[in-house]
Amino acid sequence: MLFFKLLIVVSFALPAMSRTLGQESDSGTKGPPYAELVKYFASLPQKYPEFIQVSQFGTTPKGRPLVVLKVSYPTRFLSPRFVASRSQKAAILITGTTHGDEYLGIEDRLPEWFASEGVRDPIIAPYFQSGGVIYLVPIFNPDGYEARQRGNSRGVDLNRDFTVKQAQFEGFKEVETQAVRDMLMNQLKINQQRLLISMDYHCCIGAALYPWSFSKAPQLPADHLALYKNYGTIMTNIFGADFRVGTTPVVLGYSAIGTSKDYYYENYGSMSFTFEGEYRTEKNKFPQHVQMWRSLIQYGQLTRGILR
Repeated sequence: MLFFKLLIVVSFALPAMSRTLGQESDSGTKGPPYAELVKYFASLPQKYPEFIQVSQFGTTPKGRPLVVLKVSYPTRFLSPRFVASRSQKAAILITGTTHGDEYLGIEDRLPEWFASEGVRDPIIAPYFQSGGVIYLVPIFNPDGYEARQRGNSRGVDLNRDFTVKQAQFEGFKEVETQAVRDMLMNQLKINQQRLLISMDYHCCIGAALYPWSFSKAPQLPADHLALYKNYGTIMTNIFGADFRVGTTPVVLGYSAIGTSKDYYYENYGSMSFTFEGEYRTEKNKFPQHVQMWRSLIQYGQLTRGILR
């Protein structure tokens, strides 16, 4: 799939401890109309033509465009040593608002920050210089976002629609998940990239969740588990001691089959997370999210060969 310019950037709410675990989702934060966000996303390549591209990679059941933003360096900016080595490039995937009522006011701001500041940031720039790419799907569920509901227009929870072989679960029955699956698979193959980190933004617990999401799942290999705990320590240091890190059954107290993090971990060997923001307040934490991504990218570069 080719990226193209358009003419016209990961989900989170009272503090987490005051809400019941497993309660019906609602971030308490309402964003602009989706059409306005699409127009905004399409304007970014005009402002940062060398660093960001926008593409429509599908259409929702209600006819709304599914949009992905790609932040990267042009080839001439890449490190000559990297180009000569022909080593595999790294990719990061950030998604948000998979549950339509869990928009945080973070995920749609990240693309412009990466394109304007991140590409020059002394911590992140080496990632881009080595051919690293960041893919962002800020609004994974446009129909649910517009209707202010958890599921898509067919009432399906899209974060229960990813195939997870370990759980003997076949997903990808919805057009949104099919489109993201195919877009990512094609991009990684065409560009010879390896998925390093994936993060899906949700609400409203104040936590980072890693595989597996379902009960009776196998224990992660010791080296993988150690990596997840190290990533978790990075996030806890940024978001505070009350920020929790663990699996869905341990942190949330229930089993979830068909989640994106299990799929990305199982299929790509990525460090894969669900980020659970806090009710109403996560939108005020953009600086912390910038700090988190600086730290995660730096650590990810150091450990990129461990999972696969």
